[in-house]
Amino acid sequence: MSISPHSNIILMAKEIQTIPSPTFSEIKRAEFLAESFSALALLDVHIDPAGNVSARIKGGDALPLIISAHLDSVTMPDEKYPLVEGERQITGPGIGDNALGLAALVEIGRNLITQKTPPPGDIWLIGNVGEEGLGNLKGMQGIVDKFQNQVKAYLVLEGIGLGMIQNAALGIHRYKIEVNTMGGHAWSNYGDPSAIHELVALSTRILAIKLPGNPRSSINIGAISGGGSINSIASHAEMQIEIRSEDEMILESLSRTLHKIASQPKTSEMSVSISEIGMRPSGRIAENTPVLLTAQAALRSTGISPVFATSSSDASLPISLGYPGTCLGITSGRQVHTPQETIDLLAIPKGMAQIFHFIEHVWDY
Repeated sequence: MSISPHSNIILMAKEIQTIPSPTFSEIKRAEFLAESFSALALLDVHIDPAGNVSARIKGGDALPLIISAHLDSVTMPDEKYPLVEGERQITGPGIGDNALGLAALVEIGRNLITQKTPPPGDIWLIGNVGEEGLGNLKGMQGIVDKFQNQVKAYLVLEGIGLGMIQNAALGIHRYKIEVNTMGGHAWSNYGDPSAIHELVALSTRILAIKLPGNPRSSINIGAISGGGSINSIASHAEMQIEIRSEDEMILESLSRTLHKIASQPKTSEMSVSISEIGMRPSGRIAENTPVLLTAQAALRSTGISPVFATSSSDASLPISLGYPGTCLGITSGRQVHTPQETIDLLAIPKGMAQIFHFIEHVWDY
């Protein structure tokens, strides 16, 4: 089975990709999605105070199914990097993460609204804010606060990742380390403390932290800023650091080590501070839980062998709370979070067939 570049889901993904939607500024994309839901005559279409856009497909009295996809994107539409379309793939910033995931929400609504037999329970389609970067799963937190464990399942859609089933949430801690000094002239005040010099020294110590080979863990310095001019001693510098681990105890241990490195006594000439700027919870659900059995059967129905994955997505939040949830991808792809982000067109029919199989059978377990 192949898919036409002019199919509904591809046209929708391309249109969504053109709408800038950085974290904390997703409103234009949310409004577009709300209009698309309304055009399908879905029920209860609205944008909540957090910025999430929701629509409902009426079902029976069973617990509802929540299907979500995040609105925000790390990479923005760029004239330097326009969408490049081929017979087998489309390349462009944000096309897979998560324009295609949002397009899948609309496609689900388009197909289910025409069915004569209603599903056993309501189906909520939700485009949520705050999944990327320092969004800290803000949108998903609002969804979970509303529905809590009174759901059949939380199904999170990502454009890329077909074949993977998230059964565990990857714990993440994010920090900002700031250094402040008196600063001064690079020549006349030479020898006085420099915030940048101290930050570089701290980063060297941080990157020297020994990480275990198993379970997998990582430390990343993602952003550094500070200083004023090349001939000035920097009075301020800061960096953002992310720690990840598949093991919660290791994650906590790494965080303590980071705090120890950054915890230097404040002096009249220099101060160092560390603050938490984000976190993502860890957790795991059993592989034989109904939501994961449904996901496995859905993938196998398309001829794809499922693979369980520990990852970080909106599904991490319900998983961390022990609620039934998982994340599934719509197609395969590569170079996510770059201008060369690419989705494979030929796999999309299987990806959508997987999702519809999941929806049809999730109430069977």
